[in-house]
Amino acid sequence: MKTQTNRVVCVCGGFGFPLGSASSARIVMIGRTLLSAGVQFHVLHCGPTPVAVNTQRSGVYQGISFEYTTVLKRPENRLLRLLVYALAVTTLTFRLMQMWPERKRTLVHLYVMMGPLNFYIGWLCRILGIPVAQELCEWWPGVDVCDRFTHWLHKRSMFERATGVLVISKEIERRVMTKKLEVNRSLVVHRLPAIVDFERFATAPASEPATFTYCGTWLNDICFCIEALGIVQRAGHPCRLTIVGAGAEYRDEIFKFAAEKGVPAADIILTGCVDEASLASCYRSAIALLLPMRDDDQSRTRMPNKLAEYLATGRPVVAGNIGELTAFLYDGENAYLAEPGSEQDFADKMIAVLDEPARAARIGAAGQAACKKYLDYTAHTFQLAHFVHRCLHQHTSPREKRSVSVTRAYLTLRNWFCGLIALLLIAAGYVRRARSRALSAGVVTAIYFHNPNRRLFRRCVSWLTRHGYTFISDRDLIEILQGARQAPPGAVWLSFDDCFKELAQNVIPEARERNIPVTLFVPTGIVGSDGFFPWLSHTRNRDALTVDELLEIAQGPGVSLGSHTVTHAITRDLSLAELRFELCESKRMLEVWTGSKTACFAYPVGQFNGAERRCLIDCGYALAVTTENDFITTSTDPLLVPRFSIGDNISFPEAICNMVGVWRPAIDPLVRLLQRFGSASDPLWRASGTDVVRSRPHPTQISS
Repeated sequence: MKTQTNRVVCVCGGFGFPLGSASSARIVMIGRTLLSAGVQFHVLHCGPTPVAVNTQRSGVYQGISFEYTTVLKRPENRLLRLLVYALAVTTLTFRLMQMWPERKRTLVHLYVMMGPLNFYIGWLCRILGIPVAQELCEWWPGVDVCDRFTHWLHKRSMFERATGVLVISKEIERRVMTKKLEVNRSLVVHRLPAIVDFERFATAPASEPATFTYCGTWLNDICFCIEALGIVQRAGHPCRLTIVGAGAEYRDEIFKFAAEKGVPAADIILTGCVDEASLASCYRSAIALLLPMRDDDQSRTRMPNKLAEYLATGRPVVAGNIGELTAFLYDGENAYLAEPGSEQDFADKMIAVLDEPARAARIGAAGQAACKKYLDYTAHTFQLAHFVHRCLHQHTSPREKRSVSVTRAYLTLRNWFCGLIALLLIAAGYVRRARSRALSAGVVTAIYFHNPNRRLFRRCVSWLTRHGYTFISDRDLIEILQGARQAPPGAVWLSFDDCFKELAQNVIPEARERNIPVTLFVPTGIVGSDGFFPWLSHTRNRDALTVDELLEIAQGPGVSLGSHTVTHAITRDLSLAELRFELCESKRMLEVWTGSKTACFAYPVGQFNGAERRCLIDCGYALAVTTENDFITTSTDPLLVPRFSIGDNISFPEAICNMVGVWRPAIDPLVRLLQRFGSASDPLWRASGTDVVRSRPHPTQISS
């Protein structure tokens, strides 16, 4: 049977397709990127086109199929215009309904970021069961023209309905990550910068000196460029300005402003909306390409799509020194970056281009190289296709819930059976031999719990004390692994994942009474909000400690805190941006709460793929722990530290076998046998609350 490929349907409107605006260009590049990865891509434009350069209601453009849901031309009559838009929405509704049979392989890319249409399409897709990836190439609440309804959408509603969000900058990504924590923890977030077909623009520039070019329709930016041009002309440099995109609708305002600033009308060239060939020609004929940026929220969050096109031409770019572009553009090296909002400084950069053409050519070439490295669409093919796959997977395979409580009858039967196996292992000498190794020089035993009852925890620490173990802290373990100190005989380190609220009564008093250091691994977003663990079924009661309870515990002797991500996200399944957020933000939150450094991290459910190493190092972690069943030695990788797991409701003999590491080697073959014969779950230990899923990456994945 042939496997069906994934499909993305981009729903957009208001700006025309395939030509006419930066939004159209971004959709084209997203489509081409996905097509090159084998993902189908189709565009549905809701409403007429505002530019005459688009002349087809449907067709194929650069391999991308598209269609308008109504007529192309926007009627002048208001009543007819309302009827046209009503028809557009009605047709769009039927087209989306037709996708219902293919909803498991179809993702709607919602390139509508404001207004009632965003709300309507989001809810319609939710009713139809079609996943939605929300485009956010602008943060509209930071724009002056943003209305109250769009402000409301960005507060919560937009993110509740979305399965994924495609952002264009790190700042927008940071804001969306915050919304993810507050509104929708399963949200898939991917950052895709302004991308371009590098080869389309990367040709030798034509010679037409002293012509600066700006592409866009923002009247404020056009006026900024005209004012800067006037400053350059008054400094004795004859030059002109070509404005691509703005047409008759702004003509009077543009020439009136130019006259006020002393710029001759002959030096302002308005091309209106042009086709691709003409656009590339305008770029290549310019002495420099202009991208004014003001010191406002819009500039801080955006990455203009035309920046990638500008850089690809090899012409020098004059831009504001703000926002996403500062991550890879540097003033005087690969671009001219002016103080945001300063016409004088912007004009000085334009003058520098005119005064030193050879240096300007070198800067333009360096900017072109940066574009090739960071912004060429071919460099983003795999990541964008993976984002689509993750959105579809997240929508069709939501995390399963399991009950907090397990029936008494089942626990009794399970513990009787597993306790019998554990007693056989003890009688056969397996525990004694493993304990001898644990007590040998240079060996550390790491043991972790989730939510043990007080009796089980007391019996475990009593057994460890009675058999000669020495309790150490996470700081001690870090020093041992770094070679700064020797491990004491029988060194054992205790940790607790997830911060269950019952720890305050069942564990902490016992640990303090016995002077035993313990480490709590905290999912900061869960603890800092409603305290509900998403993998548990619960009522209105919290599952986790509150922040105040956690800090009260941490202020006592012998208790340290480590990171367990923000949302208890499985790091193996995260994009690089999401991984960085989960690791760095959780560490930052802990350090803000406690006022002290956090050095330890625990992989949620023990799953990892090796990509975490670089992020762990960059975030400043010294120790990361897994659920691998092994002892710690001096050769142990500090970022892949094994731990023995103790289930919450197991028998004491089974706990003994777990603490010395003999339980899993004995029981794993039986578990695999049960799974081979169709067991849907692991009846021997999954119900006990133990993380049993492991993921060991290939050695090449975990090398530094």
